[in-house]
Amino acid sequence: MRLLGIYRSERFSPNMVSNDAAILDAVADKLRKLGNEVETISEDKLNDLSYDISKYDKAFGMMRNEQTIKKLMEKNDEYKFINPLGGILDCNERVALLEIFMDEEINMPDCALYTHLGIKSNGEIDFPFWIKRGDGCAETKEDVSYITNNEEATHIVDNFKERNIHSFAVQKHIPGDLVKFYGVEGTDFFSWNYASQGHSKFGLEAINGKEQGFPFQPKELKMLADKAAKAIEVPIYGGDCIIDSSGKMYIIDFNDWPSFTNCRNDAAIAIAQRILQ
Repeated sequence: MRLLGIYRSERFSPNMVSNDAAILDAVADKLRKLGNEVETISEDKLNDLSYDISKYDKAFGMMRNEQTIKKLMEKNDEYKFINPLGGILDCNERVALLEIFMDEEINMPDCALYTHLGIKSNGEIDFPFWIKRGDGCAETKEDVSYITNNEEATHIVDNFKERNIHSFAVQKHIPGDLVKFYGVEGTDFFSWNYASQGHSKFGLEAINGKEQGFPFQPKELKMLADKAAKAIEVPIYGGDCIIDSSGKMYIIDFNDWPSFTNCRNDAAIAIAQRILQ
């Protein structure tokens, strides 16, 4: 099988460039050892749209450039990708992601979505809460901000306006243990670790403090995460979850194709398996 792997642009890998490249390299290596022909390029090289995807049987990638993804969709290349392009866009556009979670009843903190269409909410939200950029993935620390008063909220919303960001989400803060999870839907692979045991992009994990070890069932977390993956149509995924003192789980972030830093080899085996299914 002839396959194309696409590296994430450095612009969309704040403080994670080498880790993001490493997981794609590991998957490509597994696929080659299974007898497949694999080429790799950066998503930056797709921006001129001269690259012919049609010559590949399948593609796998970590793209985040919205314009390039939409152009590939126009060329009917969406389902050549193991993570379909529409699902990637939904993960990148936080408002779209959270709206799907609302509709599919994925357990998450109460939130309100602010867009040009108005406000869509599923509950009451008081301080403290989080304000999250709604039109793309986080590129700076201000794109996901912990808010304790009106002054802080106004500052972040004004910052968004200055940067031409016109949609955002407000999400209730849930005290509890912050867990990072990684999975490949359709396989047995699933891994998790406390946020304190992994790499942090912006240091926001410190808000929840040191984990208390609240009991929960990893199998139930996998079921919740796989349900979210199916709703978004992104089988290769990662995310963040809060475990409260009662063991209840709340997904607070969900990503297409993370770096799998703490479980790279096992993840690469599962991803290669999923690509070839």
